Amino acid sequence: GVLDKDDECPTTFGDKSNKGCPKLAKKELEIIKYAFENLEFETAKDVIRPSSFISLNGLAKLLVDKPTYGLTIEGHTDSDGDEQKNLVLSQKRAEAVKRYLIGKGVDGAKLETEGFGETKPIADNKTKEGKQKNRRVEMKIVFK
Repeated sequence: GVLDKDDECPTTFGDKSNKGCPKLAKKELEIIKYAFENLEFETAKDVIRPSSFISLNGLAKLLVDKPTYGLTIEGHTDSDGDEQKNLVLSQKRAEAVKRYLIGKGVDGAKLETEGFGETKPIADNKTKEGKQKNRRVEMKIVFK
């Protein structure tokens, strides 16, 4: 029901309203959201805080249980500090999440990482709250 040129998931059967990709179940969306919202790192490091492990474990289980589900992991920072160092830190944080998930049994070939540094803010970097929102790792299910 979707033209090949418009199909974002050509190897997986999906829904026309979702650009040819399968629709995720509500529970699956909640697992991803929980992992995203609870992911924290040590300040200025790529070390995942232990408080994030439970949510990442749920995400790992989802990815192991669903062999066609992959994950794009994107690291972001606020604008404090050196731009190049922020770019490197954002990539290292995305890779730290990937390593953690691999350690929980997820196939590394299903995981893609990219660091954007401070180039894609979602809030104002002039406020403490805005900076906190910009320091994030976003995760999106992709179909392999």
